[in-house]
Amino acid sequence: MRDFGLLLASASILIGLFLLYSPGSLVKIGEQTNRFYDIDGLVFKNKIVFGVLLMLAALLLVYLTR
Repeated sequence: MRDFGLLLASASILIGLFLLYSPGSLVKIGEQTNRFYDIDGLVFKNKIVFGVLLMLAALLLVYLTR
């Protein structure tokens, strides 16, 4: 599980760097991924389910890292 946490932390750092130094590239990546599957529409259509799942995932990560 530690490896999973390190992977998430690495992805978060990478996304943070993109947001700081090249937000346009992050928008282009998002547009490319949305061509394959409309993630935004799916998330907002099922916002309660995704909200609960995200909170559960966060609680699990907090529990596992204490």
